[in-house]
Order: sequence, then structure tokens, then C-alpha cells
Amino acid sequence: MKQLFALSLLALAVAGCDKSGAGSQSAAPAPASSASSAAPAAAASAAPGAAPNSSLPDVGKVEQVKVSATGSGITPGAAINDALKTAVMQVNGTRVDAASANLDMVAHATAQVDVQSAQGADSATATAAVQGQGFADMIVTESHGLVSSFKVLKLTPPASQGAPYSVDIEARIAKFKAPADAGKIKVVVAPLYSDRTSFNIGGRAVPAQEVLNVLHQQLVDALSQTGRFTVLDRQFDGEIQNELDMINSGQTNSNDIAKLGQALSADLVWVGVVNDFSYERHARQLQTSNRELVSYSGGWSMSQRMINLTTRQIFQSGTLQGTAPAIEPTTLGTGFDANSTVKGMETEAVKKTVEAILLRTFPVTVADRDGNNVVLSQGGSALAEGGRYAVYLQGKELKDPQTGQSLGRMETPCCEVAVTRVTPTMSYGTLENVKVKLDGAAPGSLVLHEAIAAKPAVVAEAKGGGAGKHAKNDDDAPMPAPKKVEGPTSKDW
Repeated sequence: MKQLFALSLLALAVAGCDKSGAGSQSAAPAPASSASSAAPAAAASAAPGAAPNSSLPDVGKVEQVKVSATGSGITPGAAINDALKTAVMQVNGTRVDAASANLDMVAHATAQVDVQSAQGADSATATAAVQGQGFADMIVTESHGLVSSFKVLKLTPPASQGAPYSVDIEARIAKFKAPADAGKIKVVVAPLYSDRTSFNIGGRAVPAQEVLNVLHQQLVDALSQTGRFTVLDRQFDGEIQNELDMINSGQTNSNDIAKLGQALSADLVWVGVVNDFSYERHARQLQTSNRELVSYSGGWSMSQRMINLTTRQIFQSGTLQGTAPAIEPTTLGTGFDANSTVKGMETEAVKKTVEAILLRTFPVTVADRDGNNVVLSQGGSALAEGGRYAVYLQGKELKDPQTGQSLGRMETPCCEVAVTRVTPTMSYGTLENVKVKLDGAAPGSLVLHEAIAAKPAVVAEAKGGGAGKHAKNDDDAPMPAPKKVEGPTSKDW
């Protein structure tokens, strides 16, 4: 932005030096038509058709905003420079620091503009010069798309010795209109960490970074697909900067200059540490034969935090964990598939993490209820079909008696909801184990919190190997002991 102002002021310098040259300019200015053609081109980029295609993705667009501004300075050039900076700040809200590294360039340009004033030119001559079309065309051309039209409305000389010049200008300034998604909560998913260099998967050491990279990408995908957040990329900064450098170098459409300096900053930063991610092979030699009893078991554990970028306050914190289906001891082949086991644990870790984030930031509520049949306020990847969640009935809001800050609402454990169907925008379910009276409960007063984990399954190996099947347990009784595949006695274990 500062370089653009320097270029604009250099244009002022050329026009200012020539204002006593009987209307002829040694440096050929852009023709008058260039200024008039710039605005339609810019307008075309803002509204590419009479009826915009709403099916196109919203990626933002460049608009031209007409603005009037006033500036002052000890010289005419300094006053115009000040007015132009004010105009840009009014449109883009961008602070232009006159005390920056470009100060020498700005001072040189304004000094050239003010040569005629120093030589004693009268105010009428100075005003006519800066109000000329050639002067305006130079501003438009040298701004490289930042300014599509420019006009000096009034140049007022100092009222007394030592007083500043004052100038009123009118200009059209390029402004980037961000996409609608930019208004959502902005999240950055930080790379995952672990103090392990590898994870034990079935007796094989899998490099930890492989697992961490996959988890990171899946988390970015899952959070993006919820539609609740704007997820910002921090992985491909180099590639993005190359594109921005092309705009800055003038190789792209002149209107694209308004896209510079528009990068969004995060509201929340998610960080995660994988404490464990393993599926270990357990083997014991039988005492009566040379065969081994082999079994597999394991799971994952991940600590996660959501941090407010501005205040560095911890918005959410907790440790999530899960177990992979175990394979019972057997002397036969297990048919163990390491890749599928790893993918299963990764999928579960991502699912539970996204659920925890959503339940904290956008609690799912019961939007409508007909007896125990309910409609839930979210769908998509926010909830899982077949999942079970704890439901709480919200009461009155409580405030800290010392600080006056809200402590949240009182909550009473209500029941569980079994999700039966999920659509992109809502879900359907049934309330079970209801413990409180729900008569008169207002929509939104029933809130879903933590997911209720299912009991870990055990894979029973079929004779001769194979994938096996999940053991079933239809009540709260303990899981039955695994059946022996063959006949070794207890002393063989």
C-alpha cells in the first residue's frame, strides 16, 4: 500500500513540474480515455453481469467506492498526499504510516510537486494545474488499480504565513469485499505434536509423523465440512505468497491490487498432542507345544486445546481417547490388517475431536419435539447416525456475585438421545432414559453435550484365520469371556 502511494506521489511530481509549461508535457501522460476506461473495467470486475450467477462460489470481489476526503499540509503536494491517504483509509480501514521506510520517497515526490509553489506561482495557477485531466490521469495510471478516478475539488492556500494548505479531493478507491464465510469463526488447525518418534502398530514401528500428518489433514477437512467455521490455511503459505507477489509486481489485472493485505487472522487456534497411538501384538509361548497364543489390543489418546488468539485464553481443553477392536488370544492366524486398523483409529480420533469442538462452540439443541421424537439443530458431520449423546435441560443463567460475569446456565441431566437419521442441516432422534419432566420445555432448552461411548468390541477370530466379527452385548452385563479356539488347558495360558 505504501509503495502505491509513493507511485501516486511520483505522478504528482511529474504533473507539478510541468504546470508552467504552457500545457505541454515532456513526459507523455496517459490519454484522458485511460481514466474513463479504468472505472468501467473495475465495475465489470465488481459486477460481471446484470444477473450474477448465485451458483458460483463466493470468493469475494473487488468493488470501486466513491469517496471524498480533505487533507492538509505545509505544501500543496503534502496536502494532496494527506487527502489521498485519508480516502484510502476511509474505504479500506487501512492505516497508512507516513513515518514508514517510504518517507524519503514520499518527501522527494512531494518536493517535486511543490517546486512551482516555491517559485511563487499564484494559487489560481496551482489550482488549475492540479485540477487538470492530465494530473488526474497520472494518479489513476500510477496507482495500478488502487484509484480508478481522481479529482481535486478545491485547493486552498494558507490563510497566513506558516499555516497549512488545505485540499478537497474526490476519488474512487478499490475495495475488496470479503466472501460471506469470512464472517464465521476463523480457525487455524496447528500441526499435531507427539513426543513419540514412532507408533507400535501390530509389532511394526510406524513413523509418528505419518500418522500426525494424516490426522491434521482429516481434521482440516472435517472442520471445513461442518460449515460452522472458516478454516484458514497455514500449510501452503509459500504458494499463496507467490500469487500475491504476482499481483504486487503488476503482472495481473490492475484491480487485483485491492486483494493485497486482505489475509484473515484466526479467532481460534486448535492445537493437539497425540499421547498414544498404538495397536500392540501380544504373544505367549504355550508350555505344551511350540505354538504361540497371539492377541492384539490398543487405542489412541490425544490432548487438545482451543485457544483464543487475541487473549490467549484457553477456550476449550481436554483429553480424548478411544480403543480399537481387540483380537482375542488364538494360536490360529489372525488376519490382522494394520492399514485398516490405523485408518479406523484415525477416523475415530477425528470424529471425536470435531464433536468436542462443535459441542463447545455450537451446542446442538433440540429444535422440536413430539413426545420423545426430536429434531436436532445440526446435521452434516456434527452428529453421527447411530450415535448416542447426553442431553441436559438448561435453567436460569447464573452470574458470579463478585465479578458480575455470566457463569452460564444451570443444567440438569435429562436423558440420552439416540440419533436415527442425519441430514445436511438437521438430525432426527429419540429421547431415552428420560429423568425429568419435559412439559413446557422451550425449544433450545435441551442441549446435547458429550457423546456416550459404546463399549469396546472384541474381534473373535474364526477358525483358520479371517477377519472375525464383533462380539455383541445387548445389556449392561459384563462381556462374556472369549471362547477358546482350541483345547489348551488353563496351564497353557
